[in-house]
Amino acid sequence: MQKDLYRIYFPITATPFERSAYYAERQPCGALKPYIRCFWGTPGRVLSRGHSDGNHGVVIPDTCMDIIFDFDFESGKVTGSFCAIDENSYPTGPKKKPSLCSTFAVRFYSWSAALFSDGDFTGSKNRAFDPDSYFNGIMRELGPRLFELDSLEKRAEAAEEYLLKRLSLKRFDVNLMNSVYDAVSSNGRMTVWQICRKNVLSGKRLERLFAENIGVSPKTFITLVRYQLLWQEICSTGRFNALDLAYKYGYFDQPHLLNDFKRRHGMTPAQAIKFSRGGFLQDSVLQNG
Repeated sequence: MQKDLYRIYFPITATPFERSAYYAERQPCGALKPYIRCFWGTPGRVLSRGHSDGNHGVVIPDTCMDIIFDFDFESGKVTGSFCAIDENSYPTGPKKKPSLCSTFAVRFYSWSAALFSDGDFTGSKNRAFDPDSYFNGIMRELGPRLFELDSLEKRAEAAEEYLLKRLSLKRFDVNLMNSVYDAVSSNGRMTVWQICRKNVLSGKRLERLFAENIGVSPKTFITLVRYQLLWQEICSTGRFNALDLAYKYGYFDQPHLLNDFKRRHGMTPAQAIKFSRGGFLQDSVLQNG
């Protein structure tokens, strides 16, 4: 099932159409496509931007995990963070001091990050870590090499070479992948009990697999997949029919859908559609919806 997932499930951000001097994406090579959603970052060197006017970017639950490298060319420093799976949205903060910088990141599908990691993801949700905490040696082995390169394309090629060597299928678990596939292919409608029954798994076994490899419970993962699929449909069409979508994605009713979407996204569907075409969110929207 692993090889098919990336063909049927393509997680998106709050601003999936953004392409600028500050953000671009590059798809991975064929061998890494089942495991990596994309490489992203600044196409080149930029002056870091702050949001002093009260506008913010926003990160939404995309069912992915990211290793982010930040390069400060004035200080010569390379810093990094590993962002585990998130359940809710949050605004991105302003830069304190403008400087000449660049960013490069690897966005893993949440079920694939463990195949490159040394760690157990239990308890990691909604948090950021030093990348070496879960990918031992990556800052030392890959960070300086990326710093010397001057484009997203070249950095992606270097990261691919490194990650292909690091990829270990010893941690691959067919029961986990079949369960993830069931959650995705059912539009997030299958229950934990149904997935356990279909894959002949105990509830405890499934809980442990998801905690160790993804960092959330099976129930939470299913609801995140449902939200993300809902957002993909809303964003692609630019329309929102709560009645039809509630039925399609298995919500109890329209208020249930609206409340869950706002909880995950931090804004209403109408605000989310507008924001997806813009790129910044006013403080008043974040606070009041």
